[in-house]
Amino acid sequence: MHSIVKLKPEPGAVYQEWQIPSIGLNDVLVRVEATSICGTDMQIYDWHEWVRDRVKPPFVMGHEFAGRVLEAGKEVAELREGDLVSGETHIFCGRCFQCRTGNAHICENMRLRGVDTDGCFAQYHALHEASAWKNDSKLSVEVASAQEPLGNAVHAASVTDISAKRVAVFGCGPIGACLIGLCKSFGSTRIFGVDVVDYRLSLAKEMGADVLLNALNEDVSSEIMRQTDGRGADIFFEMSGAPSAFEQGFKALRPGGTAVLFGLPSKRVEIDVANWIVFKDAHVRGVFGRRIYSTWYKTAEVLRAGMVDMSKVITHRFDMEEFSKAFALMKSGRCGKVIMYPNGRKKK
Repeated sequence: MHSIVKLKPEPGAVYQEWQIPSIGLNDVLVRVEATSICGTDMQIYDWHEWVRDRVKPPFVMGHEFAGRVLEAGKEVAELREGDLVSGETHIFCGRCFQCRTGNAHICENMRLRGVDTDGCFAQYHALHEASAWKNDSKLSVEVASAQEPLGNAVHAASVTDISAKRVAVFGCGPIGACLIGLCKSFGSTRIFGVDVVDYRLSLAKEMGADVLLNALNEDVSSEIMRQTDGRGADIFFEMSGAPSAFEQGFKALRPGGTAVLFGLPSKRVEIDVANWIVFKDAHVRGVFGRRIYSTWYKTAEVLRAGMVDMSKVITHRFDMEEFSKAFALMKSGRCGKVIMYPNGRKKK
């Protein structure tokens, strides 16, 4: 099969043949119909600092996908040939303290698809039934592939009450855009979209942001304070990982407000604990991945109810052999979610 392979510990990747994976008794083999690029994939592609200590090439990249079951192991209980499935990236053990207390998304023995194992930027992918999510057969393969980032947004939106609140979303990429759509649907009264790329600010507007702020051109925290009568935002969502966003966001957060941190900085970030957190009596929540599998059920309901229009979030499509163009577009920031087709695009 053809795959996108991180061949060496250096920037870039190659499109080459790779062995079709074999399956065990509890696994399924999937023909990948659509796969989407995540910010983590970009960091692996560019060979960021944190990647060098964890990722061990050569391996197949990618973790967001949707495809049809081709073959099921003899002990697979629920999935059948032809089922449309996606996969939970967080491969959990099911035995540790966290897994047994409802926190499998932070499993003590966690492995990540496309980071610690071979991923899904390939024509075929194998996964354990426990990590597979059976989709509604009516769901498009593109949306089914992009459920993970939508799930990230659903998880972030679920850790605090966003209704009738003034919220500031820093980072308006695909996950931030989905989050803005959720804030709109759940009745946030004023939504600030903050980014440094005008394209993504336009995406934020499409998803329902009331105020667009380009952090390159204005003092974001001062403007949010001005537009909230000096009070500040009730909730600050950090979705970008940019060090400057932490400072601007915490400064714009009202006393007693909530900071929800999702973005992964490429290096350590200095936090003014006294002024940003303690003196403000601020609530701070870290958000990692999705709760397994409660977030997936919530995400399915969000899609069923049409609460987030994913057709606005999915902006570009490529055949998988065009991956270098897809990654270059992602790096430019002038896109939403980018989809690739490992087995070619189906004619409509």
